[in-house]
Amino acid sequence: MGEPVQDARVVSLRRLTPTVRELTLQPLDRHIPFKPGQWVSLRLPVGARPPLVRAYSMAEPESADGRLVLAFDEVPGGQGSGYLAGLVEEDRVSLAGPFGNFLLPDPSRTPLLFAARFTGIVPVRCMLRALAARPAASPVTLAYSIPSPTESLYDEEFRALARRHPWFRYEPLVEADEPDEAPHRRVARILGSLLEDGAAPLALVAGVRSFVRPLRAFLAERGVERGRVRHETYD
Repeated sequence: MGEPVQDARVVSLRRLTPTVRELTLQPLDRHIPFKPGQWVSLRLPVGARPPLVRAYSMAEPESADGRLVLAFDEVPGGQGSGYLAGLVEEDRVSLAGPFGNFLLPDPSRTPLLFAARFTGIVPVRCMLRALAARPAASPVTLAYSIPSPTESLYDEEFRALARRHPWFRYEPLVEADEPDEAPHRRVARILGSLLEDGAAPLALVAGVRSFVRPLRAFLAERGVERGRVRHETYD
């Protein structure tokens, strides 16, 4: 279990894409130590039986000032995301955490294959930032499926990371380019080509169940052991 519920102050709320916002919170009672890939649980004063509990992954690694950077998509008619989108600086939000086992090996000495769809990229981005801060890294590939070019989260950051670090390969996939093909199938082709290299990778997959489950099955069929596939789902 994580820490007890405490209040956090809204530091900033900014728009990343037409439908996704980034929320920065400052916990007021206790610093929250966490590992990249983990999430906090927000208690929101909305819904038929408040609080409405929603989970949001950290988008950036732990910082000295203790601030938490989250990202969320504004779901049409969504009570939780609608409430968060209406917050302003100095508002208060109740939260608890950290939670979750979608984690990097520590240290990583094995090739890493990341596969994410849309906001599933949030915990992956946190992991990639942590990897980039280390002295050296094993080969890392990110296959990122996005609905459209305007809904690509952190795209320029990933492109810059690939230019700076030869160990990182970035493969963005725009779903609007191939609307008749399921997102997981395009990602599977990239992962399959990498598996042909013969290395025994660790795969980390994040997104909605309709994206994650087929990829887990695909990796199993290609001989990746169950214990070497970690996943996080958001629906």
